[in-house]
Amino acid sequence: MSDRRQNSAPLSPANDVSPGFAGMENGRGRIHLAEATRASLEPPANRIDRPTLSRALQMVDLALMGILATTAFINFSSGFWPILVFLGASLALFHMTGVYQVRARRPAWRHMAGAIISLSVSGSAAISLVQWSDTSLSLAAVQQAGVAAAAMFVAHGIYAFFIELWASQGRLASNDVIVGATANARRLIETNSHSKSVNILGVFDDRQTRSPSSLAGAPYLGSINDLIGWPHLHEVDRIVVTVTPHAVQRVQALLARLSSLPQPVCLLLDFEHFNSRQHKLEDIANSPAARLSGAASSPGWIIAKRLEDLLIGSAMLLAALPVMALLAILIKLDSPGPVLFRQKREGFNGKLIEVLKFRSMRNDPLPSDGTVRQVERDDPRVTRIGRLIRSTSLDELPQLWNVLKGDMSLVGPRPHAPGMKTGGTLTSSLVAEYAHRHRVKPGLTGWAQVNGSRGPLHTPEAARERIRYDVEYITRASLWFDFWIMLRTGPALLGDKINIR
Repeated sequence: MSDRRQNSAPLSPANDVSPGFAGMENGRGRIHLAEATRASLEPPANRIDRPTLSRALQMVDLALMGILATTAFINFSSGFWPILVFLGASLALFHMTGVYQVRARRPAWRHMAGAIISLSVSGSAAISLVQWSDTSLSLAAVQQAGVAAAAMFVAHGIYAFFIELWASQGRLASNDVIVGATANARRLIETNSHSKSVNILGVFDDRQTRSPSSLAGAPYLGSINDLIGWPHLHEVDRIVVTVTPHAVQRVQALLARLSSLPQPVCLLLDFEHFNSRQHKLEDIANSPAARLSGAASSPGWIIAKRLEDLLIGSAMLLAALPVMALLAILIKLDSPGPVLFRQKREGFNGKLIEVLKFRSMRNDPLPSDGTVRQVERDDPRVTRIGRLIRSTSLDELPQLWNVLKGDMSLVGPRPHAPGMKTGGTLTSSLVAEYAHRHRVKPGLTGWAQVNGSRGPLHTPEAARERIRYDVEYITRASLWFDFWIMLRTGPALLGDKINIR
């Protein structure tokens, strides 16, 4: 794979005319508009995955219902079954009325209307069953149902408030870019302008001589090279390629160019009878046939992974605090300079994050050319305490804070420096699957590390081996696999006498 910023000729033949360009604006004004848009556009950041949010709301409701049922059992153990009927019916009706369906643009009153209907029907059913089976429980049943209904109403009021707030900020709609300014791309953008199911940031196309300043209101942002080098690329969630069904070579060339990016790529063909008014862009791009790279994340897995990081990460940080305090004192006494060293690293989707480490080297200024020399064996820049913490990987302990912040995970590919080189060559150009490692958060430890691939990379073979382990982890990812990697981390690190760290 070549350097992701290399120049190339337009991918389409001269006679590949797109009907989406008919009657569009041309000329220098278009170029100035595109440049201004590229400079000023700020995509909505910190998006929230809607299926994951929906699953999280269900889990919170289940926890709340468990608390209400337990409280009812403690206070009225001989007749707490009405509360179970009420809660079970409420949960079923929440699903039937679509309360848990989080939309990119949905007013709070619709959520609350579904919640009120569900709670009212469930409460009436529970009270009716009590009156029919055992009238002596009527008063207690009414009280229990009233308390439970009030608690659930308040909870869903909070849900509705935040859902509407996040929707107004654009955080519930994915950030998409379109490659190929075709007729169907134009119709999809027009349809999306009403549903607002996704944030269409703009259109990229190599055919600049016929490119419009905008397509149905979505700005033209440049060529494929401009997309690859776009400063807001890390905020893009999905790339949708729209082409004609006969442009096979163009599709292959586009996918080869886009394979260097970590974002999922979806292919939308210009079908003759395709009706964009009946099919939203979001539904089409999420279909299995359209998704060419980047598997869709499971909401359950996303929640479980984050809970794993928060619970285990918090416990590890509390346990490590005495050790970290001692190391901070020793580092300060050993050599002048700050205790912590902050490094820029590539995170999820290639977004730059600031990673914390204990300083293990002298606080020398960088060379005048700004280059950073990788650590070598017996490097004189490493301090006395630095040798200890590097050999035991204790210098990585502050990254537990990165895990709790959400920039990193406990397990995942280790974060690499931007533009990292192997033997003078960009590592990303040595391995075709390099971008895949950015489809998950970087980890404090990983499958590559426990298999001996640690420290600087000096050969293309070493780079390919590490990326192979990283991609294998992403393919096999599960909680049990994470636990297995964490259990192997300590012995693997302490027993490593070969790798330079």
